[in-house]
Amino acid sequence: MENDPVAERFSSIAWALDERLRRIVAAGEAKAIGRGGISSVSRSTGVSRRAIHAGLKELQDHPQDPTPRRIRRPGAGRKKISEADPSLMSDLGIVRI
Repeated sequence: MENDPVAERFSSIAWALDERLRRIVAAGEAKAIGRGGISSVSRSTGVSRRAIHAGLKELQDHPQDPTPRRIRRPGAGRKKISEADPSLMSDLGIVRI
Protein backbone atom coordinates (compact mmCIF):
# COMPACT_ATOMS: atom_id res chain seq x y z
CA MET A 1 0.00 0.00 0.00
CA GLU A 2 1.38 3.33 -1.00
CA ASN A 3 1.68 6.04 1.67
CA ASP A 4 0.45 3.70 4.39
CA PRO A 5 1.77 5.23 7.64
CA VAL A 6 1.41 1.96 9.58
CA ALA A 7 3.43 0.07 6.97
CA GLU A 8 6.09 2.81 6.92
CA ARG A 9 6.43 2.88 10.72
CA PHE A 10 6.52 -0.88 10.98
CA SER A 11 9.04 -1.40 8.18
CA SER A 12 11.38 1.21 9.67
CA ILE A 13 11.67 -0.72 12.96
CA ALA A 14 10.97 -4.31 11.85
CA TRP A 15 14.67 -5.19 11.83
CA ALA A 16 14.87 -4.59 15.60
CA LEU A 17 11.75 -6.50 16.62
CA ASP A 18 11.72 -10.03 17.93
CA GLU A 19 8.55 -12.12 17.67
CA ARG A 20 7.05 -10.80 20.92
CA LEU A 21 7.71 -7.15 20.12
CA ARG A 22 6.37 -7.59 16.57
CA ARG A 23 2.97 -8.63 17.88
CA ILE A 24 2.95 -5.97 20.62
CA VAL A 25 3.82 -3.16 18.19
CA ALA A 26 1.23 -4.44 15.71
CA ALA A 27 -1.35 -4.70 18.50
CA GLY A 28 -0.59 -1.15 19.63
CA GLU A 29 -1.14 0.12 16.10
CA ALA A 30 -4.40 -1.84 15.81
CA LYS A 31 -5.61 -0.51 19.15
CA ALA A 32 -4.80 3.07 18.13
CA ILE A 33 -6.76 2.68 14.88
CA GLY A 34 -9.81 1.26 16.61
CA ARG A 35 -12.56 -0.49 14.66
CA GLY A 36 -11.08 -2.44 11.75
CA GLY A 37 -7.56 -1.89 13.07
CA ILE A 38 -6.64 -5.55 13.35
CA SER A 39 -7.40 -6.27 9.70
CA SER A 40 -5.78 -3.06 8.52
CA VAL A 41 -2.58 -3.63 10.50
CA SER A 42 -2.44 -7.26 9.41
CA ARG A 43 -2.58 -6.23 5.75
CA SER A 44 -0.04 -3.42 6.25
CA THR A 45 2.53 -5.36 8.27
CA GLY A 46 2.09 -9.00 7.33
CA VAL A 47 1.57 -9.91 11.00
CA SER A 48 -1.24 -12.44 11.32
CA ARG A 49 -4.56 -11.46 12.85
CA ARG A 50 -4.06 -14.23 15.41
CA ALA A 51 -0.71 -12.74 16.49
CA ILE A 52 -2.28 -9.26 16.76
CA HIS A 53 -5.06 -10.68 18.96
CA ALA A 54 -2.39 -12.30 21.16
CA GLY A 55 -0.59 -8.95 21.33
CA LEU A 56 -3.79 -7.17 22.36
CA LYS A 57 -4.24 -9.70 25.16
CA GLU A 58 -0.66 -9.10 26.29
CA LEU A 59 -1.27 -5.34 26.30
CA GLN A 60 -4.47 -5.80 28.30
CA ASP A 61 -2.87 -8.17 30.84
CA HIS A 62 0.30 -6.09 31.20
CA PRO A 63 0.64 -4.46 34.63
CA GLN A 64 0.60 -0.66 34.59
CA ASP A 65 3.74 -0.37 36.74
CA PRO A 66 5.93 -3.25 35.59
CA THR A 67 9.32 -4.14 36.91
CA PRO A 68 11.72 -2.75 34.31
CA ARG A 69 13.30 -5.34 32.06
CA ARG A 70 17.07 -5.34 32.14
CA ILE A 71 18.95 -4.73 28.91
CA ARG A 72 22.35 -5.56 30.36
CA ARG A 73 23.28 -8.43 32.60
CA PRO A 74 23.51 -7.57 36.31
CA GLY A 75 26.97 -6.19 37.00
CA ALA A 76 27.56 -5.13 33.42
CA GLY A 77 28.68 -1.64 32.57
CA ARG A 78 31.33 0.65 33.94
CA LYS A 79 32.29 0.23 37.57
CA LYS A 80 32.09 3.17 39.95
CA ILE A 81 35.38 5.03 40.16
CA SER A 82 35.24 4.77 43.94
CA GLU A 83 35.32 0.97 43.56
CA ALA A 84 38.34 1.11 41.27
CA ASP A 85 40.22 3.45 43.64
CA PRO A 86 39.15 2.75 47.24
CA SER A 87 41.25 5.64 48.63
CA LEU A 88 39.60 8.22 46.35
CA MET A 89 36.85 9.20 48.77
CA SER A 90 39.25 9.76 51.68
CA ASP A 91 41.71 11.60 49.40
CA LEU A 92 38.88 13.98 48.46
CA GLY A 93 37.94 14.42 52.12
CA ILE A 94 34.52 12.82 51.73
CA VAL A 95 33.37 10.90 54.79
CA ARG A 96 31.01 7.98 54.32
CA ILE A 97 28.44 7.39 57.00
